[in-house]
Amino acid sequence: MESMIFDMAERLLRDHVTHRLREDAAAGQCPDALWTRIEEAGLHMALVPEEAGGFGVPAAEALGLARIAGAHGLPLPLAETLIANAVLARAGLTLPGGRLTIAEGAGLRLERRGVAIHASGQLTVVPFARWADRIVTIAALDGTDHVLSLPVKDLTLTPGQDLAGMPRDEVAVDRDLTEADAAALPRSMGGMRGLGALVRSLATAGAMETILQMSVEYANDRVQFGRPIGKFQAIQHSLATMAGETAASRTAAEMAADSYDTAAFALTVAAAKSRAGEAAETVGALAHQIHGAIGYTQEHALHHFTKRIWSWRDEFGTELEWSTELGRAALSSPQDTFWQFITDSTAQGAPA
Repeated sequence: MESMIFDMAERLLRDHVTHRLREDAAAGQCPDALWTRIEEAGLHMALVPEEAGGFGVPAAEALGLARIAGAHGLPLPLAETLIANAVLARAGLTLPGGRLTIAEGAGLRLERRGVAIHASGQLTVVPFARWADRIVTIAALDGTDHVLSLPVKDLTLTPGQDLAGMPRDEVAVDRDLTEADAAALPRSMGGMRGLGALVRSLATAGAMETILQMSVEYANDRVQFGRPIGKFQAIQHSLATMAGETAASRTAAEMAADSYDTAAFALTVAAAKSRAGEAAETVGALAHQIHGAIGYTQEHALHHFTKRIWSWRDEFGTELEWSTELGRAALSSPQDTFWQFITDSTAQGAPA
C-alpha cells in the first residue's frame, strides 16, 4: 500500500509541481487545478480511518505524504488537510471536503452560551488560511479538548506570508459554533501544536533531500579551475555534512510518524522538530555556499526549498521550545541514567 500511494503522489507532484507553479504561488496565485487533481487521487484522505470514509492506510505511511509534499515544494495545504481530516474524524465531525488548514488554538477562548459554544480570540500564522475553506483547531473548554471546524468565509483574515511567499495569515475569531462546528475530542491526539510539528518535521526532511540532490548535481556540473567543484575536499565535506543532517532528520521524523496516536508521541515529535530545525539551518547555509550567488536568483529553484525549511523552523514550535520539552521530560524521567532515558522505547514524555 505504501508503495502504491507514494508512487501515485510522486508521479502527480513530479508532473505538476513546476518551478513556474512555485513562482506563481509565491506571487499569490493559488494552484486550484492541482488541488483538484490531489482530491481526485484521494491523497487528502489518506490519514482518515476506513470506517470514516478514508483509505485505512497505516498512519506512518499516510504521513509520509507530508515528506513527499515537502520534497516537491508543494504550495498547497496537503499536509494540513491530512491532519485536519484525521482530527475531524476522531471528533466525529463531518469531513467537509475542500482545502483545510490547521492552527494552534491556544489563543482562543471558548465559553458556553446556551446550547452553543462561543469562540473568540486570535489564530496566528495560519498556513494557507486565505486559500482554505476551513480552519481546524483544538481548544479547551471546561478542561476538555474540543475540535473546532471554522469556515474561513465567516472569519476576519489579515494576510501575511512566510519567507517563501506562502500564505501565513492572522485570523480573528468571534462567532457561535453549532454542533456541526465543534465537538469534544474523546481521546487526545497530542495537540494541534504537536501534530503540526510532526508534518513540518516530515516536510523539512523531504525538502532537505531535494536540496541535497540539487547540491550534489550542481557540484558535479560546475567546473572551476579545470575540474568539477565536487572534486574539492571542502565541497565534499559540506555535502557529507548535509547528507548526515538530512538522514538524521528523516529518521527522527519517521520515528515520530511511527508513534502517531501513541503515548510516546509527545517525546518523539519533540525530538523530530528540534532535530529538523537544527538541520535546516546547516543544510540551507551549506547549499547556498555550494551554489554561490545563483542559488538566490529567481530563475533557480534552490531558494524555494531553503526558504521553506527556514520558515518551517518557527512554525508549531521552534527547536528551542521543543528542546526544552525534551529537557523537562529527561529531568522528570524515572530512569536512573540519561542513557536509559534516550534508549527507552516506552518513554512518554510530557503532553505536547
